[in-house]
Amino acid sequence: MKTLAVIIPIYNEARSIPKLVQEISELPVGVVSEVIFVNDGSTDDTVKLLEEAVSKTHLNFKIVSKKNGGKASAIQAGVKEVHSSHSLILDADLELATTDILRLWDVVLAGKSETVFGYRSFLAQSSFTYRYAKGNHVISNLYGLLFNAVITDIMCGYKLVPTPMLQSLPFKFKKYAIEIEIPIHLWENKIRPYEVQVEYFPRSRAEGKGITVHDAVSIITSMIFYRLFKFHKKW
Repeated sequence: MKTLAVIIPIYNEARSIPKLVQEISELPVGVVSEVIFVNDGSTDDTVKLLEEAVSKTHLNFKIVSKKNGGKASAIQAGVKEVHSSHSLILDADLELATTDILRLWDVVLAGKSETVFGYRSFLAQSSFTYRYAKGNHVISNLYGLLFNAVITDIMCGYKLVPTPMLQSLPFKFKKYAIEIEIPIHLWENKIRPYEVQVEYFPRSRAEGKGITVHDAVSIITSMIFYRLFKFHKKW
């Protein structure tokens, strides 16, 4: 039986947590089997608000706490707690519509693919900045050039994969570079993900947007070093 877990890394997301929990709770019954929140060392009221919101729901929520280490380490901690057949990664910032969980999961249930990635359309009403949108395209296109594989929006946070695959991930790349490590892991295993367009509601720096130019440079460097110099053992 196919079941779905949602892994949500959280770091200082007091602004969005109550609404996020509410939106997940409003999904049709049976879609999500378990929700794993990984508190990555938040220093605000995130955990308090999360516990209050979760206490009012019927879903199987679990909260894992750890020292701050970035998105990759949070996902690594979260997937250890998963019992479902598939895991979906969701950011806590509400930039991606929680209702699109249904669209990604329907691909798996329909037997089209076991692995599904979301992709965003960077339009006038759905772009953070021009440079951010083009930067995402650069990273996606560089991945395509290096690995001869198409991923439309490699930095999109919506990634749904079989749980054993995510549990077997080496987690060699840090922080936001997890977004390229998952596709590389699939590439190594000759798996092509299915892509689904998702809604995107970008937030500003003032609202807590975290990824920076430094992160982008680190991601690009990691890709090039992996592909050209093979500093990782074969996965």
